[in-house]
Amino acid sequence: MAEQKRAAIYARELPLYPPGEKFLYSEEKWHNLDILLTTLKKDEITTIFVPFPETLGDSYAELLVNLSKVAQAGLYLHIAEPAPTIKRMENQDGA
Repeated sequence: MAEQKRAAIYARELPLYPPGEKFLYSEEKWHNLDILLTTLKKDEITTIFVPFPETLGDSYAELLVNLSKVAQAGLYLHIAEPAPTIKRMENQDGA
């Protein structure tokens, strides 16, 4: 019998837009990501791995747009490690 896969879903109420942040997004900056997503979809690859969350954006707007692009491509996203800044803060708290 085949092994069953298990998953969990996390959802929360989303704000309309973070107050005080301007929506800035440069298509040119993320051109290589767009090419990769198109290629992965064409090659029937189902998952994209990134080392850290900030790989997909330097701001909230960039993260929001790029996560949406991954979703539009129908890909699963695997983030290997928490943000290095978060890991540093956790280490300082435990010291």
